[in-house]
Amino acid sequence: MIILPADKNTSGSEYLLVLSIAFLALSCSSTPEVKVNDGVVEETLKEVTGVTTQDVERVSSKEALTLDDLYVLAVERTERIALKNESTEQAGAQKDKAFAGFLPTLSYVFNKFYAVPGHRVDQSYQNLQTYNAINNGNYSSLLPNGSSSALPPTVGAGSRLLLSIPLSAGIASYQDYRSAKNLIEQRRMEAKFEAGRMYLELAQGYFNFLQLEENTKYSQESYDLNREALDERRRLYSLGRIMRSELLNSETALSNAEAVLADAKFQLEQVRITLGTMVGSTAGVKVAAFTTNFSPPDTGDPREFVAKRYDVRATDKSIQVADANKDKAWAGFIPSVALNNYFSFPVHGQTTPKDITAQLAITVPLTPLSQMADLKTAESMRKQAKLTASQTKRTASQEIRTAIESYQNSERILKIYEKAYQYARETAQSQIAGYRTGRNSRIEAITARLSTITAEMTYRRMIHQHALNRIALGVAIGEMPKIPDEKKKD
Repeated sequence: MIILPADKNTSGSEYLLVLSIAFLALSCSSTPEVKVNDGVVEETLKEVTGVTTQDVERVSSKEALTLDDLYVLAVERTERIALKNESTEQAGAQKDKAFAGFLPTLSYVFNKFYAVPGHRVDQSYQNLQTYNAINNGNYSSLLPNGSSSALPPTVGAGSRLLLSIPLSAGIASYQDYRSAKNLIEQRRMEAKFEAGRMYLELAQGYFNFLQLEENTKYSQESYDLNREALDERRRLYSLGRIMRSELLNSETALSNAEAVLADAKFQLEQVRITLGTMVGSTAGVKVAAFTTNFSPPDTGDPREFVAKRYDVRATDKSIQVADANKDKAWAGFIPSVALNNYFSFPVHGQTTPKDITAQLAITVPLTPLSQMADLKTAESMRKQAKLTASQTKRTASQEIRTAIESYQNSERILKIYEKAYQYARETAQSQIAGYRTGRNSRIEAITARLSTITAEMTYRRMIHQHALNRIALGVAIGEMPKIPDEKKKD
């Protein structure tokens, strides 16, 4: 609370100044700050990502996280989408500023004159009167005695209120409003596109982790089988049934298997830490197995999906922003018309208690060089926006086409690897059965089992790659991540 002192020397203008400052301090407020890792998803982030506070509470209680869980945590615990959201807030502030351009402005004006040392006294009679008034401290003689005074309202000393009513500035303000309104939509589209990019990067890290986790398991099995094969060859070598080169080959295979196992464990921990960093966790995360069954994608003409992509829609909005800025530049050639109203506060010695003066100010640009430069800049920015939109559409079309082809290709290759894995399993079963009946050696059974592990590892890797290609296709066509509220609103 602000308390004004009851001082008889305090003028009404000082009271008004303090009240104006207090009003501005209380009225200047912004939207709530977006805080990361506080367990709360702000409404603005919810509109962009579709993630809610309830989602964060549900995911926080889980030990193993799915891909969608990782996305929820990344939205709430990292700054990536929050940074994009602040760009939207800044565009909203520009819109408010543009709207304020339609409204009259109220200002407080205070003038006080001082004598200049070394002045010359050979002035005209009117200037001499002004000089004497300033030199003698008689500032009230400079004030007009009524509203019909010929003196400009800003010449006299004292305090006054200025109410300025813009008459022609509304044209430029309207263009600013158009520009800011489209800029808000552009920033929102960019934020949603960024959410899709983040979802895709999380998917890459997620499937990379699952693949390395399975590789570690298969590498451990391979290492155990190679050790078993080495023990068998050592037995056979001691009996003189194999050559030393075969034993050395088995030693080499075991060393290679040990190196592969150690490297797989190291890479797994590195990806675990990286994935934790992506979701705002200081420690690593525990990832759940992938169990989602995707529906078959719509692999039609890529041009049908281009117009729905958020990056393309953002560039379309940027063209509208450039159009508004160009119209604003044209408005700079229009004469500026404003109606200024001055209310002078009474001072000691003034013959009248107050003075109200209205001023019609018309400013016509006779040398509009800066306006021409602004127009040239606006035209260039519009061309740049159109070129960027064209480039974005072409890149988006190529990305969608590549995603469709990659998904279809991995689907074909997955079927081939599945057959190879089934053949390897049948071969291993046959070799094991032959070893049990004495038709095959133990080394042959172990070798067949190693081949099965290699075929299974390749098959599992292609399963993850095929799922990742499906997600990449979903992101490319705007299907993923799910933003139901925003999609319905749009």
